[in-house]
Amino acid sequence: MEVWLVQPPIGGTTVDLTPPLGVLQLAASVERAGHTAHVVDLNLRAKTGGLDPTKNLRTQFVQQLPKRSSAIDVIGITTWSYNFAVTMEFVEAIKKKHPRVPIVLGGPHVTFVDRDVLETFEDVDLVLRDEGDVTFPRLVEALKAKSRPDDLAAIPGLTWRHGGQVVKNPSGPVVDDLDGLPLPAYGLIDAREYLACQPTLVVEAGRGCPYNCNFCSTSNMFQRKYRVKSAARLVDELEWVMKLTGRNRYELLHDNLVANKEYVKGLCREIRRRNIDVAWSCTSRTDNLTEEVAEEMFLAGCVSIFFGVETLDEQRQKWTGKRLKPPLVEEAVAITARQHITPSLGIILGFPDETQDELDRTVEAAVRWTSDPATKAEVSTAVLRFYPGADLFGKADELRYDEAASTDVAAVPGYVLRAEWRAKTRLFPLHAIHTPTDETRRNITRRNFVRTLLKACPQTFRAALTLLGWKPHALLERMAARPLRFLEDPRKETIWNDSIQALGAVLEAARDEQPGPAALALELLQCEVPFWRTTPLVGPLERLEHVIAPKRFAHDELLAHAQGRRAAPPSTVEGTSLLAVRIGPECIVWFTPEPDALLAAFAKSLATDRAGTVAFANALRRGLT
Repeated sequence: MEVWLVQPPIGGTTVDLTPPLGVLQLAASVERAGHTAHVVDLNLRAKTGGLDPTKNLRTQFVQQLPKRSSAIDVIGITTWSYNFAVTMEFVEAIKKKHPRVPIVLGGPHVTFVDRDVLETFEDVDLVLRDEGDVTFPRLVEALKAKSRPDDLAAIPGLTWRHGGQVVKNPSGPVVDDLDGLPLPAYGLIDAREYLACQPTLVVEAGRGCPYNCNFCSTSNMFQRKYRVKSAARLVDELEWVMKLTGRNRYELLHDNLVANKEYVKGLCREIRRRNIDVAWSCTSRTDNLTEEVAEEMFLAGCVSIFFGVETLDEQRQKWTGKRLKPPLVEEAVAITARQHITPSLGIILGFPDETQDELDRTVEAAVRWTSDPATKAEVSTAVLRFYPGADLFGKADELRYDEAASTDVAAVPGYVLRAEWRAKTRLFPLHAIHTPTDETRRNITRRNFVRTLLKACPQTFRAALTLLGWKPHALLERMAARPLRFLEDPRKETIWNDSIQALGAVLEAARDEQPGPAALALELLQCEVPFWRTTPLVGPLERLEHVIAPKRFAHDELLAHAQGRRAAPPSTVEGTSLLAVRIGPECIVWFTPEPDALLAAFAKSLATDRAGTVAFANALRRGLT
């Protein structure tokens, strides 16, 4: 059987691009069963220019598969809630071109809306729920045998049609023996295409989170059963992918790897025993991490741990079902930083009936984590959404189509959900939302502001709070009073440019109220985002751009004052300028008494060795030190 497995576009940018691990794992299982697998990664194509969002997507989708139906025996497509609309555009286009080829949907989204899908879309032939490593090859065999009803009825997790009715087979057990799975079918892709976009590859460490947060579908998708590959098998797989690709930076994929501390310590010992030069990251709850485990992880090459914190409000923690204790959150961040591992945290804005105090407490912590020189955390920010499979999806009748929410999740830039699909909020829940229009726009705006400022200018963000005395909600309200384009155009460049210029305008306006603190904050902004007055974020440039501005304050003292480590304002300095240059998104900043000479030297280097100069610029450490 010729089996074509498809990863639809997901959205985001090239920095989010990794090989489609789930599809590659499924392809390996198909090959083990004696069939021929093919992988079509539309996400890669969309992010690297292979799909043109200004042209007809359906026509381009059809072109990704063979022209002759005889070359395709079955099409399997993975589904996620945030790209299901574009997935269905693909399904309908392919079914029109290849009407006799069975189309199977799998993945987290359709696992929980399987009946809705088959009752709504006649172009979908079958839905395979849950984990497909064992059941999908069985389904391929059943399709090869002409889809006899008895064969289909025997496949766990299959939802199908029989006699005009939707039939939902009972779910089967999870895959307990992860060591028994074949290695992902990396031979079906060119890993270099992904590594050209960003350096991290993903290796599955295990599945299943034993907890039950009300906003997350993971625990139900994997039946809340924590499983891991043996340490030996996981390290074998790491070594195999390292040899295959020549790279040593990996994410060990598991929703809560550190839930089993003894396993993690054993994994670390195995990595060290083999003396592997590998840098890796993983996910943990904050109350699972201890100093001992973190130290073992650091010694074995761990460089980052992600914690889904969501909120620093204890009552909201209970509401989510996560029940983290804020003091333990702070302790986990401190432990991670002490062990020279980057803490990476996720927060959520826009909870129901969220108070100003609740918002402020969470955002203030995020600002502190990202701006503290001893912590240097990374923080991602999301708006609360209802995902199929999560407990909150029990309130799906509260969802209504919302233009801003829909634009925010477009898997392909400029994609607009078809009018006839907008009322189908169970099927397209991320194009809908549970909040009124004004509240939705406010929450997305706040999310964009916080996300951008934490990444682009955390020191300025902190100065706005500490030196000007604003609470986060008050600062965000001031920023939101400006005209903003990103609700209609949610590209990263638009979001960053709108957000940074809104902050700059607010700080400029504060000169009348608090001239001293505003001047300090504006100097920090000039250091962190030197081109904020023109276009803060740009794409690749043909020409060298520069900014020269006076440096008025002693830099170390300015940072210490903004971070609350120094009570007195910073000393003033004379004869020093800030020089910033850029030839693309990143810029280099110097504090120098001779900006013109330094600029001339950099321009000469660029003219004589453009590639080397660009590589030098991109290799520099980001952020203020």
